[in-house]
Amino acid sequence: MFFSKLSAFVAVIALSAAPAALASDHMILSSSMLTYTRQDPIVNPGAVGTHVHAVTGASNFDRNSDYDSLRNAQCTTLPFQQVDKSIYWTPSLYYQDQTTKKLTLMTGGRNHYYFFDRHGPNETVKAFPEGFRMLAGNPARISYNASSFADQAVSFVCLDYSGAIANDPAYAERQDINFPDVNKCADGLRMQIFFPSCWDGVNLDSADHKSHMSYPVDNYNNGACPSSHPVHLVSIFYETFVSVSDHPYWGSGAYVTSTGDPTLLSWHGDFMNGWDVSTLQEAVDTCHGMNGDINACPALHSYIDTTMASACKPDSTTPNEDVGLNDEISALPGCNALRAPGVAPSTVCAEAIPGFIPYETPLPSGWGKVGCIAEGTSGRALSAASTTMSNMTTAGCVAFCTSKGFSIAGVEFGDECYCGNSFSNGATGTSVAVDQCNTACAGNPNEQCGGPQRLTILKQGAAAASSSAVVAASSAVVASSSPVVVSTSVAVSTASKASAILAVPTSVKVATSSVASAPTMTASSTSVKWTLAGCFQDGPARALTGYSTSSTSNTVESCTATCASKGFTLAGLEYGVECYCGNSFSNGLGQAIDINRQCYMTASGNSSEKAGGTWALSVYKSSAAAVVTKRSKHFGRVNHYRNSQF
Repeated sequence: MFFSKLSAFVAVIALSAAPAALASDHMILSSSMLTYTRQDPIVNPGAVGTHVHAVTGASNFDRNSDYDSLRNAQCTTLPFQQVDKSIYWTPSLYYQDQTTKKLTLMTGGRNHYYFFDRHGPNETVKAFPEGFRMLAGNPARISYNASSFADQAVSFVCLDYSGAIANDPAYAERQDINFPDVNKCADGLRMQIFFPSCWDGVNLDSADHKSHMSYPVDNYNNGACPSSHPVHLVSIFYETFVSVSDHPYWGSGAYVTSTGDPTLLSWHGDFMNGWDVSTLQEAVDTCHGMNGDINACPALHSYIDTTMASACKPDSTTPNEDVGLNDEISALPGCNALRAPGVAPSTVCAEAIPGFIPYETPLPSGWGKVGCIAEGTSGRALSAASTTMSNMTTAGCVAFCTSKGFSIAGVEFGDECYCGNSFSNGATGTSVAVDQCNTACAGNPNEQCGGPQRLTILKQGAAAASSSAVVAASSAVVASSSPVVVSTSVAVSTASKASAILAVPTSVKVATSSVASAPTMTASSTSVKWTLAGCFQDGPARALTGYSTSSTSNTVESCTATCASKGFTLAGLEYGVECYCGNSFSNGLGQAIDINRQCYMTASGNSSEKAGGTWALSVYKSSAAAVVTKRSKHFGRVNHYRNSQF
């Protein structure tokens, strides 16, 4: 599981020292991908799309999405539940095997930047209106025009946290991926696109999905709007990450977009507004100096629910085709031809148009999904019958249990199925946070089939629960608006609604809540004392990026000793076997979360010690820790600064 989890590793954003902090009115909303699907409700409404997209946002994204339908979505993969049901998408990126020429999806994550302060003098920034949508970039582009703001708005960054290529101009941000050696991007490849922010004030869309918008007069990412497009909307910017280490680059054609482009010049992005407009406008008008931290925006803070965001899954329909998510495919869906640099896109076959199927395999009549529970303390929670299936789905497990005459079915760890009529061996059947059942079903990656020591429960006679209802039932903590500064010597208060993958606050503060505080524990490493600070959010981009290792004999003592030997003052244990080191949190991660609910796994080398959870770090702080000041370069030409104090 450790390695499958690392395969979803996205990237780290390198940080360097800076002398001061500058306030900026922007926030960073980070997210895992909702789905990879050949649907595009802007360009190909009501039909199968021309190429596969990587989608974040509202759970009901599909070919028919519009503002009204999005507002009714059960959840979103972004932090702001209820108020932001927008959808965001870009092309998918594929890896082509050099020998077999087979293709595999390169999975990753995405940061969504919202800028409230990129306007010109005497301009006010407006929220996106209801029904608004737009496209940036050009899926057919094969060259770069240096005088075009639209072309400048698309760029790529080679990430290497070690600094080995930091001073090499050949690896500076550029408009294609022709770095001398992409394999030197040890911490990933970042695809970037900045959307136009000037609106004509009349049209919610246009024939090309771009003409109703314009970039500012003087720069693509800042400044006054032209008279033809006088309304300055919120500026948005996407960073999409993929891991390079999992996909060794062998030359042009190793990485191709879902349109067949090996240069990525055709990188583009789509946005369809799903915001509660008045709430976004309130944030624009009242939230200042956030420096990326959404917790610093009072207008939005109460809507943060990362438990729901991390548990949010697609619940609509998708084309019935293999897009290469868990296997290799021979050709790009949509018959998109793999092409050489400078060659225009084309199709290579006359495909049979696939039909649409539900993301989740429907359960047999009379069965419903109840939620996520913990395994028994002295044996299996459901012990009457069991099986494993390489093509496991929730419906498949239900069918097996039904055939054995049982009324409760539980799926665990992707491919295990357990049956019974009641719970046993110390299992209570009480729901835990639904994001603890985070393992994809072996037979359907869009379904969740339990997790480590966690069961997704299906029950005969139970009404099917919506994803939001299941999450709400397992999230009893309400965040307070009263902030507390994280102490260097006391336990940290936690909050279930602190952001999962957010910008690091300028003076790291977390919301208080009614959950139990972390118990104070210490570990020693030579003369240095290590104190348990609490449970903190991790993510694909990694909160602690200085050093990492894994071991089947991982303990608090071994992890803190490792970090001390490498010169780091923070040590984080995750998923039982993983150890991460650093001096501060990075990549907008490190928000305090519920230690009892999310850092529940035991250390692989000492079952009496807790060692994080799924994307959750049990963090220890050294007595040698000090305040550091860092600079984050988020998209090249404009930097924002922030103080990072743990």
